[in-house]
Amino acid sequence: MAVTVAAVDGWGGTRGAGVQGDGIADAVEVGRGRFGPFTVLAELASGGMGRIYLARSPGGRTVAVKTLLTDSEDDRRRFAREVVLAQRVRGVYTASVVEADAGAAVPWMATEYIPAPSLRDLVDGCGTLGASALHWVAAGMAEALVSIHAAGLVHRDVKPSNVLLPVEGPRVIDFGISQAGDVTRTQVALGTVAYAAPEQARGEPTTAASDVFSLGATLFYLATGRAPYRDGGAGSAMEQLVRAATGDLDVSGLPPELDALILPCLSVDPADRPAPAEILAYCGSRLSERPDARSGEDWLNPAWTEAIERHRERRTRAVEDARRRVQPDAVTDAVPAPRPTSRMATAGPPGPARGGRLWLAAGAAVLAVGLAVVLVVRPWEGGGTAATNAPDKPVRILEVASESAGTCPTGAPDGRSFTSDDRQTCVVVSTAPGMTVNRFKEVSAFENKERGMSGWAVKVTFEDADKGKFAELTGQVAGRPRPEDQLAFVQGDNRLLASPAIIERLPGGNAIIAVRLGANEAEFLAKALGAP
Repeated sequence: MAVTVAAVDGWGGTRGAGVQGDGIADAVEVGRGRFGPFTVLAELASGGMGRIYLARSPGGRTVAVKTLLTDSEDDRRRFAREVVLAQRVRGVYTASVVEADAGAAVPWMATEYIPAPSLRDLVDGCGTLGASALHWVAAGMAEALVSIHAAGLVHRDVKPSNVLLPVEGPRVIDFGISQAGDVTRTQVALGTVAYAAPEQARGEPTTAASDVFSLGATLFYLATGRAPYRDGGAGSAMEQLVRAATGDLDVSGLPPELDALILPCLSVDPADRPAPAEILAYCGSRLSERPDARSGEDWLNPAWTEAIERHRERRTRAVEDARRRVQPDAVTDAVPAPRPTSRMATAGPPGPARGGRLWLAAGAAVLAVGLAVVLVVRPWEGGGTAATNAPDKPVRILEVASESAGTCPTGAPDGRSFTSDDRQTCVVVSTAPGMTVNRFKEVSAFENKERGMSGWAVKVTFEDADKGKFAELTGQVAGRPRPEDQLAFVQGDNRLLASPAIIERLPGGNAIIAVRLGANEAEFLAKALGAP
């Protein structure tokens, strides 16, 4: 059931929804079919045991919905297990689960939609990667495996087509699907065998070390353009299986500067392979040689970054065209590029949806419309925190005059242009003075168990001296047309932390500025605002 989501360019799926007499789910009718709150816009892919649909939430969130094709009890149990495990994964470099119903007549799982090409697409179209860029990709993939393994999960199908690459960093998809014996099943793709660990090809129990081998095989492909087994994965399925099972490797052609990274991952004995955390630390030491480099725009060659942007633009247009065909009167925004940041959502009817804008109102502080909080996330452990420490830099809260996608362009007003850390949002603030916060009275990250707001949230409380100014500022922007109804929380000369929209004056001196975060994500936002 390993189906690449955002790397598929076909659109289709026009038959009525349902289950055929043979137990195989029929395709869902575009524009009418629904999975929970999500309306189907198009069919993205079909293969193995599942179909992938592009769908839209009532609030405009675009998701990829994976469905189960068969109705056998074994397959339903396997799908339900995948859903449970996938919901446990909290990581920057994986696709987050938005909502799921494994018990539905046609089981489904909605995940974050990532309009980015796969590593396989990029190598096929743009050639191999150099050492520096490859270490950057390897770091993101290793961090994804750290998150997946921390959830008690082994991916079992890491390969170039299962790693998407937006400019912010790689995203490992389709985790938690394969079982230990899946290599013997007829739907296993040839590409899967070409990147499988020897013990997996032999049908033996797979472990985290098996994923490390597949990571190394994928990195080898990025460096050389072929799989590491003899003949580069060519030949019949049986030939590939025999080569993998016997560890018949051919690592010729690998640039010497990549030996230390890739060859240990390809050790035939699982005990000799490094742990993902060790790979991450090694790559981190290499990346630290360029401390100012942050995203793929800094690490990848121009051919790769241009291909990524073309893909994103094409997929964004395709999503909008599909949306217009299905729901011509619906209000929506263009699909944003995926963020290597917090998976944020709203609270309230008709149901939670992740992404979008955060609207602040008196009392509840958050109403159900969406979020626009932009953060850089660090992978640490931890729970809630509350503190009275000052931020590393003062936080300025300014009125937004305009907003655009991407980084702030050359010629944008100096001192008034702020770019989000993921380089996907630029806001220009007005000349109004706004306010500066040198210290919050309290910054807390806490687990919120209210209905529709499950997950972690971050709340700030202003010092008494700042309460009146914040209330005045929120009253000034409330009700303005978008984006002038937003307040930008910024640090330094150009860093945008958050840009929540305000719907009414907030006199209480406190606000919940983010909801439905992972614990690590909430802690990072709290730290950025002054928590220790």
